[in-house]
Amino acid sequence: MKSSVLCTLVTLGLSAFSSVALLAQDRMCATIPFDFTIGAKSLAAGNYCVKTAQEHIVRIQNVDKGSGIFAMTLKGEPNKRSGKATLTFHRYGNSYFLARMADGTSGRQFFPSVAEKELIAKASSPQPTTERTIVASK
Repeated sequence: MKSSVLCTLVTLGLSAFSSVALLAQDRMCATIPFDFTIGAKSLAAGNYCVKTAQEHIVRIQNVDKGSGIFAMTLKGEPNKRSGKATLTFHRYGNSYFLARMADGTSGRQFFPSVAEKELIAKASSPQPTTERTIVASK
């Protein structure tokens, strides 16, 4: 009886540890040379690491300042550039919005912010979104 309880606890513990280990591997870092927005938060240019915190939540952290935010995401397409991790931003004039993060095996898509939706609505004529992709290191 004790051995089956112990075996169950060990199995559960290893399962929890392995999923944490998998989440810890989903991390990319990049120098972002412009200010950008995620959700309602504007972030300054700098060195950032983006890491999956939970299945649909990522943490974006300024490496130099230690500050960061959490953002909700949707599952997205993996990067077509095999083995390259990328952060993709939508650009409207001088405003940048983090849109996607991807590597060769997985991708996450960020929800458009209220500010991004307002810029789209205010545009006098439909303009294609300019994208800026930054290659990140894992």
